[in-house]
Amino acid sequence: MIISNYICSILQRDKIVVPPVICQDRKEMKPILIVWALSAIYIADAVSSTERHGQDPFNDDFLRRVLARARSWKPDINFASNVQYHTFRSLKGIGQSRTGFKVPVKHYEYVYDIEIPDSFDAREHWPNCDSLREIRNQGTCGSCWAVAAASVMSDRVCIHSNGTINVALAAEDLMGCCVDCGNGCNGGFLDGTSFQYWVDAGLVSGGAYNSTDGCKPYPFKPCEYPFNQCHPEQSPKCSHHCQDGADRRYSKDKLYGQVAYGVPRDERMIRYEIMTNGPVEAGFDVYEDVLLYKSGVYRHVYGEQIGKHAVRIIGWGREGGYPYWLITNSYGEDWGDHGYFKFIRGSNHLGIESNVIAGLPKV
Repeated sequence: MIISNYICSILQRDKIVVPPVICQDRKEMKPILIVWALSAIYIADAVSSTERHGQDPFNDDFLRRVLARARSWKPDINFASNVQYHTFRSLKGIGQSRTGFKVPVKHYEYVYDIEIPDSFDAREHWPNCDSLREIRNQGTCGSCWAVAAASVMSDRVCIHSNGTINVALAAEDLMGCCVDCGNGCNGGFLDGTSFQYWVDAGLVSGGAYNSTDGCKPYPFKPCEYPFNQCHPEQSPKCSHHCQDGADRRYSKDKLYGQVAYGVPRDERMIRYEIMTNGPVEAGFDVYEDVLLYKSGVYRHVYGEQIGKHAVRIIGWGREGGYPYWLITNSYGEDWGDHGYFKFIRGSNHLGIESNVIAGLPKV
């Protein structure tokens, strides 16, 4: 009886659901039932011992809360245990402009009189532009503002040259040389200064980290998802020289913008801008749960805000009844849906439609 009382107390303590017969008559608990109860306790302890612990959101308690709330998207359930990503988490993305500069806003009054498709993917519409399929990795540097801007500029150079100029423009050129655009690896501004700098000073080419492509390849090593044990980077200094072995000199390598502008906080106008001129740069408030995104249409459901982030919107569509923006992130191909994610569209969720920036190239 002492054994049966102990077993039943453990079952009740751990809230293990068992057939009622197990603990109804503890004096007559049969050996086979004792074995069954002990097995249940062993399995429960094994599950508890495999509980993953790590910095939010990379732990099972956080994951359970997301799974209970998320209806339109699915989180990654296969992350490693004991993830500590303090350095990446503390990166600054978008900050307040110190100059108060604002690019003019471009209005399309006639967009409500023309047909706009229900779905659009810039990669399919302009298949000859390689940059549209590039997933950049910003590393442990708060350069999302520059990476997203340089990606949009690269796309638009190709699109408006009818596919004759396929180039990756250098985010490093913005980070190091545009003083009014931001603070390098310590975040930047989504006020249009990056695109205005492209108009005024131009940008050189630059491929991925450790490549020989272009004048100024990206200087920082990728920080792979889930961003564990990545080391902080220092902002690059402005250099007016190409890497050794580059095809041309710095001044000859530059490509310029023709005009910089913003797009109104109007979902239909944003769609028209993308289908007409190419991808745009946008920003949103970042909460912890987005770091777990794997598939579906993201909508914030749980967790603290950890900053603001700039991204490139390349299209739109609808999935499971939810309208979405198709977005290229700068966390590398291991994050999300191979580097992409879908973000709820049309309600200015987390500010995604309130600050959209673009420009046209001089080609």
